[in-house]
Amino acid sequence: MLHLHVVVRARKDASAVEATLQRYYPDWRWKVDTVKGERRPDWILGMARELFRDSEALWKVLLLGKRSYPFGRRVKAVEDWTVVNVGKAEVRNARLVEILDAIEAGRAADRLRVAFRGGVFELRAGDPMTEDKDADVLIRWGRFAESLRDVTGTGVPAGSYVSVRVPGSPPEETLYDSQGSPVGVLRTPERGEPSFEVLKEEPDPFDLEAALKVNSEVLDKVAERSLEFLRSTVRDVDVLVVPVSGGKDSAVSLSLAVKAADELDLDVLAVHVDTGFDLGTETALEVCEALGVDMEKVDVSGDIKRGLSTKGLPTHDDRWCTGVKLGGVKRVLKDVEGEPVLVVGDRDAESRRRRLRPPEHENRILSVREVNPIKGWSAAEVLMTCFREGLPLSPLYELGFYRLGCSICPSLTAWERALLERYGDELGFEFFLDDELEDLVG
Repeated sequence: MLHLHVVVRARKDASAVEATLQRYYPDWRWKVDTVKGERRPDWILGMARELFRDSEALWKVLLLGKRSYPFGRRVKAVEDWTVVNVGKAEVRNARLVEILDAIEAGRAADRLRVAFRGGVFELRAGDPMTEDKDADVLIRWGRFAESLRDVTGTGVPAGSYVSVRVPGSPPEETLYDSQGSPVGVLRTPERGEPSFEVLKEEPDPFDLEAALKVNSEVLDKVAERSLEFLRSTVRDVDVLVVPVSGGKDSAVSLSLAVKAADELDLDVLAVHVDTGFDLGTETALEVCEALGVDMEKVDVSGDIKRGLSTKGLPTHDDRWCTGVKLGGVKRVLKDVEGEPVLVVGDRDAESRRRRLRPPEHENRILSVREVNPIKGWSAAEVLMTCFREGLPLSPLYELGFYRLGCSICPSLTAWERALLERYGDELGFEFFLDDELEDLVG
């Protein structure tokens, strides 16, 4: 299956895009077409529509220069493809990094689209909530309003909200109510105090059940597209090996793997690497039981503790813990009978490194082919799929966690640390405060 299909105006533009893709997307399956030099915007859109109509690509992007771009905003969603203004007179005039940025903005647009109609929201409708390609769309529900008030001293009425999270220093998450109005901004630095700025005094939360009904069709389409991609990439293997953390992304990836395996008569094996500091071990087991999949648990807690005593806590510059966890997966892969493929729940919104990685590739560390079926999903789509399918979710998500990992992870924000300090005992999570970690590290 084609990964990326790009359309531009003329051949010189295509050459510039091809040079960009060769440099930044070398392992992707991509295709570049032109509209044969056409300059009239309405004709360009019509010709692009014809080119994209029968395209099997996972992402479809029309890149235009300012001379031919017909829209007011830089990124415009059209059906299941996106039009992006590269910011120069013609695409050929842009630097490679500018073309890359435009392609990335176009690929991100679909997962960032939300429309507010009739008191509910619709995913993959309307225009992107932001043009920031690093952003993600989430759902905040249940006890979130309670935890927000407990931790920051202010907040929003109980109910459900859509939010848009934009990484930065600090990351900012803007909440929206059922009218599409911004109601507040949660700022979550790595260190220091999380804060919440109220933007609307009397917001109108949306009804989660109503939103699930409205989004049923689009969620089906998103899931079927990912399942189609997964089926096309695993037909020639014997076992789908799915690392499960207890997080939402690995839960949905395991669900897709089970469906693909049932259709293709393949085996599925879930792997959970237990570091001794995991926040999702119990949920991982619950997800596997719900899907009828055997889970192999690999205990690397001894290696982690030795690392803590000799190397100290993992940092952004030295994530030595990742190597330990990958070693646990490698142990399992060595014992797999038949040819395996790794099905991993990585998503574009998580990091630039993951965005540039193709949706199927050779995992050189583990010496196995890896597939990322939910690469183009938003966090909101993942969460709502969990709701629809009844997949177990860690209670930490409802309280306000963005990603689930280990309690010693350097990516934990001050907000998530505060949630663990406030609710850890209640939920049975072991969390080490700074002074306790200093004793542990020695």
